[in-house]
Amino acid sequence: MFKNYIKTAFRNLVRQRSSAFFNIGGLTLAVSGSIILFLLISHVISFDTYHTNYKRIYRVVTQSDGNEDKFYTPGVPTPLPVAFRTDFPEAEQVAFTKYMEGGVVSIPQRSGEPVKFMQEDGIVYTEPSYFDIFSQPAIIGDPRKGLDEPNEAVISEKLAIKYFGRANVIGEVISYENAEYKISAVVEDHPANTDLPFALFLSYETVRKVTESDGWNSINSNNQCYFLLKEKVSVGQLDKRMEGFTNKYLGEDNYDKELFVIQPLSEMHFDEHFGTYSDNPINKAGISAMIIIGLFLIITGCINFINLSTAEAIKRSKEVGIRKTLGSSRFQLMSQFLGETALVTLISVLLSISIAQFAIGYLNTFMKVELSIDLFHDTSLILFLLLVFVSVSILSGVYPAFIMSGYKPALVMKNDTSNRSSFGFFLRKGLVVFQFSISQLLIMGTIIIIMQTNFFRSQELGFRKDAIIIVPLPEREEAKPVAEGNGSTMRTLKNEITRMPGVELVSLCNDAPSAGHVSGTGFILEGERDEQRKDTQVKAVDGNYIDLFALKLISGKGLGDLDSITSFVVNRKFAKVAGFADPSAIVGKRIRVWGKLCPVSGVVEDFHTMSLHNAIEPTVLLNRRGQFRTLAVRINPKNFQSTIQNIQKQWEIAYPKHIFSYEFLDENIKEFYESDAKMSTLLTVFTSISILIGCIGLFGLVTFMANQKTKEIGVRKVLGASVNSIITMFTKEFVILIFIGFVISAPVAWYLMKQYLNDFAYKITLGPGIFLLGFGLTMMIAILTVGYRSFRAATNDPVKSLRYE
Repeated sequence: MFKNYIKTAFRNLVRQRSSAFFNIGGLTLAVSGSIILFLLISHVISFDTYHTNYKRIYRVVTQSDGNEDKFYTPGVPTPLPVAFRTDFPEAEQVAFTKYMEGGVVSIPQRSGEPVKFMQEDGIVYTEPSYFDIFSQPAIIGDPRKGLDEPNEAVISEKLAIKYFGRANVIGEVISYENAEYKISAVVEDHPANTDLPFALFLSYETVRKVTESDGWNSINSNNQCYFLLKEKVSVGQLDKRMEGFTNKYLGEDNYDKELFVIQPLSEMHFDEHFGTYSDNPINKAGISAMIIIGLFLIITGCINFINLSTAEAIKRSKEVGIRKTLGSSRFQLMSQFLGETALVTLISVLLSISIAQFAIGYLNTFMKVELSIDLFHDTSLILFLLLVFVSVSILSGVYPAFIMSGYKPALVMKNDTSNRSSFGFFLRKGLVVFQFSISQLLIMGTIIIIMQTNFFRSQELGFRKDAIIIVPLPEREEAKPVAEGNGSTMRTLKNEITRMPGVELVSLCNDAPSAGHVSGTGFILEGERDEQRKDTQVKAVDGNYIDLFALKLISGKGLGDLDSITSFVVNRKFAKVAGFADPSAIVGKRIRVWGKLCPVSGVVEDFHTMSLHNAIEPTVLLNRRGQFRTLAVRINPKNFQSTIQNIQKQWEIAYPKHIFSYEFLDENIKEFYESDAKMSTLLTVFTSISILIGCIGLFGLVTFMANQKTKEIGVRKVLGASVNSIITMFTKEFVILIFIGFVISAPVAWYLMKQYLNDFAYKITLGPGIFLLGFGLTMMIAILTVGYRSFRAATNDPVKSLRYE
């Protein structure tokens, strides 16, 4: 019997080629999309789960009161780890990490110049306990003993091969920031799914004294503290004592109300407040959205199958009648039809695996991930595919099988198998409404995300960003008294570049007006008490900075081209927070920043120092050569390549031990919104898939109606009905269905997109036009789909229609 079922199923697929094509096509699109989303979700939720002690690893982070809102940072004061070890014996191990965002690593040679490598993934200073907390197994040597002395290094296998051409590099020497380090151990490469992307570990003992001299009042987001909680100890016991721990070490001078907080490693990748070293956190709402879209795709695919199967059911009614007359039971018929559904689903799943494998190649490049389909080792993927196969087979097959197996032989022989008022008729319409509610919801969401992303790109930032390159300065300089010879490599470099043809202006600064990181501190007006201190961002700049970036000076004057602080320039928001409604009123007032009490010489218009996710903050510009990290150069776009080559030659003369690099400021700013752009692109792709699946389902329902109304269409044409009137007869019903779907989806879309936009300080306005646009697009696509099938039905020969059985 089973063999007969298989034969019959294949014959029906061949006989109903058109229906089978659309069934398999719809399910294949749905399952392909769900596989890709499953792999993405699996990748995201797997971050750092490979660590043996994953559930017992935590980090200490800092939150404080800003001027208007809470401020969050993963950084802690450098003395905190030592104090935490003492005050919290529940911590089995504590490790401090000081991350350096890139730099040049040199390999000394016995003869000639050292070989230089740009370590783009960064470098971390840490302690031996790091390897007791995190799982990065040793290949050669013991990393737990490899960082306990100054000037020791532990290196990953991949990096060892890159630097030396082999894995066994114990005893080799590398140089970083004018210090040499002896390699004592080689560890396995970190996987892609980690927020601790370290490949080069340097002993923290080398820089401990200098680093911890910053004290309790200085916090850098790259200085972090991790600990391993002892077994059978509740982290809640530590949480209760964190406020007391904070007060003990920050004391009464804690004007920003800083509080040290414990964060589980399991939450780190999903908390956008604090961020991670890999700088790619994703909130749980994003994961939920991917899960929902994946479910929507599967559901719409199943709806298609139901509509197309019931549309073809009338053609198989005589087969059912004959089988029943010959003694087939309803159970046997349902088994036959469910088997056919399972066969279609199996074919769809197999095709989906191939399509997903093809798409992943593009997705990995686009998303910068390393997804793969491994059916031999990925148990979770196998279980997912089995779940999809079973659930889709049941969801898609049960209703058509129930309907077709329920035909009565007597009615079948009379061709009386349709009933316009039947439950099935309204169910099919309900499914289309649901399907297009989903499609419209995704369309409206996609439109809003794209509009928000385009809003970011077109928004004025308050400064010039075109034709400006940012060149890192690899060596720090402190301003020296004239008596010691005030020679400055960076100032000499600036002067040489200024004289180059094609260069319009050059500025020394710590960073551009808008950068991926900011420096912050407190300020008070002269005469105010310490507890009246407010927060501000700080940018160390020279005298050309305001002109180069075209900051608008609205009052007073700019800064001189000096090496140390003699005055301040502030933005409008700074003046407002300081209590001056009129920005010009703050000019001449003296404020204290970084321990310096100096007058405000000028006020510039507000400009964005971070992405548009964040509101504009008070900002102060000041001279301080010791903070200069960047050379900003505004160049003439004509012959810019030769200009950059000339800049590189001069830079390499100034810093021969380092590797030249640069980036365009406008490209750097685009990276702020890279994740938003990727999200809009992904949503556009999956929305397009959902729309295409919906069109297939709509085609199925129109086919069903056309099969039912074959004789009616023939009669109408004989009586003089036009093609347009018949097309209108079909179309008007679907206009109503799509409108009902819009009424359902629009409020849901409004609520969800309102929550999405709440994460942005600067955002578009949700007006009715956006939702009407989504409705209009859906309507246009649906009418084209319905119109095509209706036109075919309306142009059939009426004689053939009247002979239809």
